[in-house]
Amino acid sequence: MNRRDTVVALFALGAAGVPFGSLAQQKDRLWRVGMVWGGTKFTVKANEAAFLAGMKDLGYEVGRNLIVDMRYAGGDPARYPALVDEVITLKPDVLMGTNTGVAIEMKRRTATLPIVTGTTADPVGIGLAQSLARPGGNVTGMAMQLGELSAKQIEIMADVLPRMRRVALLFDQSQAKITGNQYEQIAKTAAAAKGLSLDVHRVAGPEDIRQAFRKLEARRADALLIGPSPPFNAQRKEICRSAASIRLPSIGFSDDWAQDGALLSFGPSFVEASRRTAYFVDRIFKGAKPGDLPIEQPTKFSLVINATTAKTLGITIPQIVLLRADEVIE
Repeated sequence: MNRRDTVVALFALGAAGVPFGSLAQQKDRLWRVGMVWGGTKFTVKANEAAFLAGMKDLGYEVGRNLIVDMRYAGGDPARYPALVDEVITLKPDVLMGTNTGVAIEMKRRTATLPIVTGTTADPVGIGLAQSLARPGGNVTGMAMQLGELSAKQIEIMADVLPRMRRVALLFDQSQAKITGNQYEQIAKTAAAAKGLSLDVHRVAGPEDIRQAFRKLEARRADALLIGPSPPFNAQRKEICRSAASIRLPSIGFSDDWAQDGALLSFGPSFVEASRRTAYFVDRIFKGAKPGDLPIEQPTKFSLVINATTAKTLGITIPQIVLLRADEVIE
């Protein structure tokens, strides 16, 4: 059975003797958002809270004038179609595509319902929008441009590990099917420019990840890049533990990775992006067309260092990197 979480206080209202029909007669209209997350309820907790906080700041409160129907794919992209169908049947005013794969499934199913994207990799390149400035159609939101992260991540790793010669990339096969090989190709170019070899491990599930780490241990890479992926996020702690168990320094694509044990993380704030999506939802509620709302890109990228992991691995973080860090986890 699919896990269902409808964030709404209608049960409490009913228990108090307030019938559903009377809600429509209240001053505030009851708006509905259908949202599908790629990860588990636990792994997206901060993002979910940020979105709801953003909505509250704009005057929307769950149970008063807002219903948010949440669905969680648990790191399994194969569940996206069914979960998207579920939230559409609930007749939302706005659909929230919290990652690229979910947004694509939503777009396949409707050309009329407004869709707000949360962390889409490249909405123009994959055909969700005509341009960032003028999306057209029924999709708007945030574009994270994650494919471009790999070059900067390699640069940071090279600063931390000056003797690094061999870099491994853990890459989610499902993301390659969605966005092409942009992240991988940029990583290869960046590695070659620094005289590094790049060993790519494409995986399609938990067992593939376990096999990849067995190969990583045998091949003795100097560092590991973890490609952007909702399934990887759902298995974040396990991946970090696996890297630590073979003493492999790793860098992830959001703050959560360093917090869960990776040596480093570098990327945009997914929490802030989730909060910002509330702006788009509010504008649509007030009558704006998604195609007229410019798609935004993050302006801040943060570097987080896990000093405990560095100590465990016997790595001294250079002062120049420490000075650039937005956070050092002790």
